[in-house]
Amino acid sequence: MILRMQLVSVFFVMQVLAERSELELELDEQLPVDQRLGIESRVPTMIEALKPLYVALPKNEHNKLAHGTVRYALYRLFRQTHAWLVKGLTPSGQAWSASSSLSDALESKMPQNVADVFEKHLDETGFNLEEAAFLAATLEELIFQESIERLKIAYGILKLPLEGALAWDQVSQALEVYMMEYLYEGNFDASSPDDRARVKEVYPNWPATQRFIRKQMREATHKAEGELEFVEAENVVTLMSKRFGHWQDIECRELKHTLLAYESSCQGRVDLGDFHGSAAGDGKWQFSESEDYLRQLGALDEQKDKRPSVIVPNYVDSPSNYLGSSETYSTVCLDECWTLMSQLERTIAAPFATPAKIINTVKGFTTSENPEPRVLPAYLLRHLESIAKFHGGIVPLHGRLFAQWMHHLFPRECQYPFFSGAAPMLPYESQNKTGLKVMASPEDMAASEQAMNEALKASPLLHKIHESCLPWNMQEELLAPLDNDRRYSGL
Repeated sequence: MILRMQLVSVFFVMQVLAERSELELELDEQLPVDQRLGIESRVPTMIEALKPLYVALPKNEHNKLAHGTVRYALYRLFRQTHAWLVKGLTPSGQAWSASSSLSDALESKMPQNVADVFEKHLDETGFNLEEAAFLAATLEELIFQESIERLKIAYGILKLPLEGALAWDQVSQALEVYMMEYLYEGNFDASSPDDRARVKEVYPNWPATQRFIRKQMREATHKAEGELEFVEAENVVTLMSKRFGHWQDIECRELKHTLLAYESSCQGRVDLGDFHGSAAGDGKWQFSESEDYLRQLGALDEQKDKRPSVIVPNYVDSPSNYLGSSETYSTVCLDECWTLMSQLERTIAAPFATPAKIINTVKGFTTSENPEPRVLPAYLLRHLESIAKFHGGIVPLHGRLFAQWMHHLFPRECQYPFFSGAAPMLPYESQNKTGLKVMASPEDMAASEQAMNEALKASPLLHKIHESCLPWNMQEELLAPLDNDRRYSGL
């Protein structure tokens, strides 16, 4: 059975690739041969990764993905494959359907002539699976090229030549400078020997990062010593770019685990007083963001006026916890909710489903925090039925209401979907652009603790979640209209 499924999958990819689209034929004339070959070699992998999501996404009148849906698909793809948040693919605080065209993302990352070809075809009909995969492979190739350019800068900082072979240790130092620049974009000068010397002070995980770099050197070059050409260092950087997000995700899980130790009786919430108290009293320095900045991040639940709380998944996934950033992308935590959504999308294989089918699918889902399947609370069944009633008997899988329902079902893994608004910013961006105080002072932290009526202990049992614990409202924002999908499905 498994072999048969693998053969069907291979046949599907070969069939798609055999039918070269007009888009690809036009791009043949615009892309350098070596770059085009590199992109085309990645397309089959992109097709396999995108296919389940593509099938489940709403389509336009041509039965293809429109602007906002392509953007969403690529956003999900890079988050799941590399833990990359590619700049220009996020909706910048707007609803996905209201986002500006994909041209903003394309024109900032590729030559104008190449961006124009993608934009023209997207405007005319939208993208099918192969075309979306080709765009994804192109963006990935350009990100790798950006990484190589940043490696050249690191060589320049150390005054190392790009021609000829260099000693293993010299290349290792250049790769470390490359990583320092990436980890501390905006507030670190890797060209300063003094800053490089104190990197461990500002990033305690630096020794582990050095071990990660050396491991990628060995695996990319199949060497453990000797000399390396620059092209070999390029291969190392490409491998590092692919793997760093997954490697560093252990920090995200540790951060979440530490935060959940202060969880209130409402799952997925930590009272702001406990959040700041952990920093002031327990030395958890990472939980020092100010109340204003937490609000700007979309990580603050203020339904209880006198006892605001931090929303755990929103906080863990916020810019405050990004692990590195360049002009093109940031390395972020892997989104646990997308893993759950992927399971659902593979089973449903459509943009919408009935409440009964959704319940039958999710009842067996487990997570690291909830390792056993559970019986869904009655109020969650009522909420799902209310979504279906709102949409004429079906539940769209890619809208705000269903995301809100998933947050209620998995409050530690799935983010609470706030309404469209200002986009969260990195700490230094927020400080520079808004003037908000990013870090709370000791006095602010003490005030948060004092304002909290009582520190409640963690409650790991699902039945202690009750209907009024988490906010619920019926404001919807869809990824895309479902009219065409209803037509193709016969509904």
